Amino acid sequence: MTDKTVKELAKNVGRPVEKLLEQLTEAGLPGRNADAIISESEQEQLVAYLKRSHGQAPANSNITLKRKTTSTAKVASTSGKAKTINVEVRKKHTFVKPDPAALAAEAKAKSEAADKARADMVARENAQSQSRVEADARQKATLDAMRAAHQPEAKSGGSAKTEVVVRKRNGDAIVASPAKAPAKPEGRKAEPRKPEVRGKSETPEEKKAREVEEARLKATEEAARRAAAEEAQKRTLEQMRQMATKYASDDISIKVVEDNTPLAAGLVGRAYEESFDKENREIKRGGATANTRSSKTRGKSRGQEEQSFQPNKRGLKTSQSNKHGFEKPVEKQIYDVQIGETIVVADLAQKMALKVREVIKTLMKMGEMVTQNQAIDQSTAALVVEEMGHNPVLVSDTAMEDNLMEAAKKDRGAEKTRPPVVTIMGHVDHGKTSLLDYIRRSKVAAGEAGGITQHIGAYHVETDKGIITFLDTPGHAAFTAMRARGAKATDIVVLVVAADDGVMPQTAEAIDHARAAGTPIIVAINKMDKESADPDRVLNELTAKQIVPEKWGGDVPVALVSAHSGQGIDELLDLISIQAELLELTASDEGAAQGVVIEARVDKGRGAVTSILVQKGTLNVGDLVLAGASYGRVRAMNDENGKPIKSAGPSIPVEILGLPEAPNAGDEVLVVSDEKKAREVADFRGDRERHKRLERASAMRLENIMASMGKKDVPTVNLVLKTDVRGTLEAISAALNDLSIDDVHVRIISSGVGAITESDVALAESSDAVLLGFNVRADGAARIKCDQDGVDLRYYSVIYEMIDDVKAAMSGKLAPEHRETILGVAQVRQVFRSSKFGAAAGCMVMEGTIYRNKPIRVLRNDVVVFQGELESLRRHKDDVNDVRAGIECGLAVKGYNDIQELDKIEVYDVQQIARSL
Repeated sequence: MTDKTVKELAKNVGRPVEKLLEQLTEAGLPGRNADAIISESEQEQLVAYLKRSHGQAPANSNITLKRKTTSTAKVASTSGKAKTINVEVRKKHTFVKPDPAALAAEAKAKSEAADKARADMVARENAQSQSRVEADARQKATLDAMRAAHQPEAKSGGSAKTEVVVRKRNGDAIVASPAKAPAKPEGRKAEPRKPEVRGKSETPEEKKAREVEEARLKATEEAARRAAAEEAQKRTLEQMRQMATKYASDDISIKVVEDNTPLAAGLVGRAYEESFDKENREIKRGGATANTRSSKTRGKSRGQEEQSFQPNKRGLKTSQSNKHGFEKPVEKQIYDVQIGETIVVADLAQKMALKVREVIKTLMKMGEMVTQNQAIDQSTAALVVEEMGHNPVLVSDTAMEDNLMEAAKKDRGAEKTRPPVVTIMGHVDHGKTSLLDYIRRSKVAAGEAGGITQHIGAYHVETDKGIITFLDTPGHAAFTAMRARGAKATDIVVLVVAADDGVMPQTAEAIDHARAAGTPIIVAINKMDKESADPDRVLNELTAKQIVPEKWGGDVPVALVSAHSGQGIDELLDLISIQAELLELTASDEGAAQGVVIEARVDKGRGAVTSILVQKGTLNVGDLVLAGASYGRVRAMNDENGKPIKSAGPSIPVEILGLPEAPNAGDEVLVVSDEKKAREVADFRGDRERHKRLERASAMRLENIMASMGKKDVPTVNLVLKTDVRGTLEAISAALNDLSIDDVHVRIISSGVGAITESDVALAESSDAVLLGFNVRADGAARIKCDQDGVDLRYYSVIYEMIDDVKAAMSGKLAPEHRETILGVAQVRQVFRSSKFGAAAGCMVMEGTIYRNKPIRVLRNDVVVFQGELESLRRHKDDVNDVRAGIECGLAVKGYNDIQELDKIEVYDVQQIARSL
């Protein structure tokens, strides 16, 4: 701010001059006119006054402190699964510096209040003094009345006796000696007492009567005041008893201390002064022994027994009055610290009730440089715990899961014979589904896209030999992982081999998976009704794979069947029943159900639909099911035909609804009774899966980074994949990832189960990816967004068609191959100097053809010295485009003048050849 006139300041702030002059006067700056100069200090004074008038504090009077804390909390989502959210708490405190004027006003108000309180106290004391004067007057009037009553008795010549009763503080009474009234001469009437005249001498009888009367009046006064004090003490004791009744408890004791001081006894005025003077005389008389006198003898007064004087111990006393709120432990706390296979440093410190920096310091002494969010192994953590003075307890990461399994085993009943679980395996188009279709009298193969099974199908069939559960697995090479799961979840494997085709690659893979699972194999040679069937060739090929049939001295049963005519079907069922009897398959149908996830998908309107094969116990509607990292209650349960059922026993496949998300195929299923434990196990499994994904994402090590330095970016084909079931998703993802090569990679941006949604389209558009749907379709909003954003959306129902299209897209990303072809060579015979071209060469074409518009190289002693293009090519004086072999020509090289004799001019061409996978 600078010095300004009042008029300029009013113009700047947009106020009338008259209003500004009025504000200046109020701010303590009077005597101004429109042309007066206002300095900077005066302007600041005006601004401060305006702020105070508007209730604003000075600029530097406020101090604001902000604090922000972040924590996590687990809340239940609408799906029933707990999720973790971040909770941020922000606190703001503003401290306002008090205004000196306000402080002065407050101090003035306090002083006025103190003065008023003192005035009120003086008024109360005056009123009390007035009331005491009035009481003394009333007592005097009473005394005069008593004197008047005694005078007739003295006149009659009787002997009047006055008995003075003084009550001590403990309630005992002292009877004073009777006082004789002065004798009156006979024959004289009693005259009224005349007022005393100062300076007049009185007789001994009058003096004695006066002293007796004063003693009686004093005793009466003390008795009245003592009665009032006793009444007040009774009221206080009654209040204390009521308070003790209200707050009575087991650990509270009440102690009442009686205060027998003169003040508490109701002695005020002259009586209190006399009692206090007597105490002082007793203390002075005792001399040095007064300091050692017991406190119990200090409260003695006239006519009073020895009592204690303890003014500081009045009121209620409890057993907790002197007890501190916190008691420090006298010994160090030693904890049993549970350590898994890995543990985070911060979690380890929390279990030992120590600060993280102390644990990190101990690890640094041991040679481990870690942070608080870094995980350490079990052995290192055990050494740290022992170093810190605690007891390490080594536990497994699967301890919670093992505890659930042990709890489920306790309720198991007696085991009974259960139906066998049979898996049909084999190569593509060898008739697996057709064979199963004939057995269960339905047309399943007609509904399969491309004539092949795309995911695991589970059916239980009631035959003449009993109930048999069949699992139909795909035979395509991409479903190797699914066949592996099928082999682990089954009791018997039926290996279907076409009699006209023999053992194929997927047949050999099925044999390997069955052997790895330790499952017995039954060979079914299908398509025996064909003329080209050759079962002996099939048996020879199986023998080469160490599958020796029983009729050849082996241990593998073989059945010759036909899915069209039904040949050998009964024989196959007999072999399955005999094998099941030999295996002695048993399971308990009591207690909590236990099984395995066969398949899972997401249906619109139904949510996650999970196919489960029950292995033990009985699964009922309403049970709390834990499947992988998901848990939920069974809302509905259907069999393989879609019919609702209430319960399912061992070896029965069912479809359940109620899980919040589709679990992975092959996950273990367990019915639990405690939802809290189910949530803990599900969260633990989810964290474990996330850690595995992070480890796979960060698998690139330093040597890989160094090896990739200096290389160009590798082209990538981005994909967003959606399938109908979880098992198909895993198989397709594995097949597409296997297509990646060094020159081009396949990157699956996102994958999931269920219909294609608008969010999938947005992700594909933002990442420049192709959207692939396998046996699923996009909803209306997703299709509209695809058209608007130009996202490539493709539907598939056969897996190898999808793989072929992805290969074609990868081929388009491959860099073309460059091939170089030499078109002609010319030799320089003579060099000419030209003002237009500089150095011009006369050449003879030795081989091929020299083209004017093709790139050239200049070779000297068969070493390339220049690479460029021709500027001119002539035949005699004419410009030509090409010159053939054996013909002379003249040429000039563009940008090169150092051409010499016997140099060679090489003309070549570069061709780009597209590559494919």
